[in-house]
Amino acid sequence: MKKIRRVLSLLIVAAMLSAIAGCQKEVTSEDLMTDVAETDASAVYLDDKFCSHYSDAAFAMLNNEYKTDGPNIVISPLATFYNLSLLANGASGNTKSQMTQVVCNKVFDTDTLNTYMHSISDKMVNTDTTKFYFKNALWFNSDKNSTPSDEFLSIAKSYYDASAFKDSFSGGVLDNMNNWASNSTDMYTEHIVTEIPKEAPLYLTSIATIDADWESPISPQNVLDGKFTTSQAEEQDVRMMTSYETIYIENTEIHGFIKKYAGENYAFLALIPTNENVPISRFVQLFSDGGYYFDYVCKNIQYRTVDASIPKFSFENKSSMKKTLEDLDSEEMFSAESSGLDKIGTCDGKMYLGDLSVSTGITVTEKGTSRGTGANIGNTDIGTNVIPVSLDRPFIFAVIDAKRYIPLILGVVNSVE
Repeated sequence: MKKIRRVLSLLIVAAMLSAIAGCQKEVTSEDLMTDVAETDASAVYLDDKFCSHYSDAAFAMLNNEYKTDGPNIVISPLATFYNLSLLANGASGNTKSQMTQVVCNKVFDTDTLNTYMHSISDKMVNTDTTKFYFKNALWFNSDKNSTPSDEFLSIAKSYYDASAFKDSFSGGVLDNMNNWASNSTDMYTEHIVTEIPKEAPLYLTSIATIDADWESPISPQNVLDGKFTTSQAEEQDVRMMTSYETIYIENTEIHGFIKKYAGENYAFLALIPTNENVPISRFVQLFSDGGYYFDYVCKNIQYRTVDASIPKFSFENKSSMKKTLEDLDSEEMFSAESSGLDKIGTCDGKMYLGDLSVSTGITVTEKGTSRGTGANIGNTDIGTNVIPVSLDRPFIFAVIDAKRYIPLILGVVNSVE
């Protein structure tokens, strides 16, 4: 009987492994990173100078994308930073100046920025309960004889953990791009690209999305019916997740809290105007002016008890970053005539970027309640000094590095469907 059980167990394990392998989708593009040697890329401390600059640039990107108090929006400043920083290693002349103006602003040189970017990725830790999917891939067009230099690929692999492929842009590259995205995120993200410019020598794909349990899961009895007032003053029925948190943020105009994900590497940050009559667009603009987030938010963290209410929501954004980067005065990299991406490699004509496709997503639920370990607010004695913060109207949110508070994913919720 024991032998039969062992055989059955082995068969079950084999079936499970076969199923997992079967979930992987085929990518037939030529993998350019197979034989690329990595250099010694050491990590550095993310100091205040970098964190402040990065946060300012992140909110400038959000402000550039956020036009009106209407649709929800989610972006990944990390993806934009990573890709511009990576491409800057292959740029020269005015093209490099444009790109480094966005990510460096004359504060850092490219070599220093490489170490900072590597330090962020080096600290990313994924577990069974917390998965922050952040992946980047360079796609070189074989129809244009696009061939990257060994030096550029070495930097991409060593500092940015980027993938690189060569394929025909007039062939099945779209399937390969989307299959790569699916494989890179355990099928969490699919169909990130629907079309590409067939004449472009180079295309980038990037993914930033989180699938994580809370550090302290929210129990079912603490998910209540509630109302959310949209930016258009319409009331929506929502399910509000209530919990006690211990990190409070406040200044004279805005307040909020931080709720950690399992493992404490990442956290969810929410900020809402103190005055309900002030539109959220004012703060999107204010944060982009420089210094506000890091100096007036991160340095105003208090360890106090917060009675937090969060609506359940989920949305994603699959978008081209070309228009955004052009608006940020980084348009030359997309020009077949004036691009200075000559250090990336060679091709028929000038090396330029066709587009940068970014898929960003977030889901916020009571996930993890099946374990039955959530704190029951009704039975918890925490005293009377409790600060209520209800996200029942438009608010800014971010998935942040839990140690330095820099935003990895950033957005605004104006309505909850």
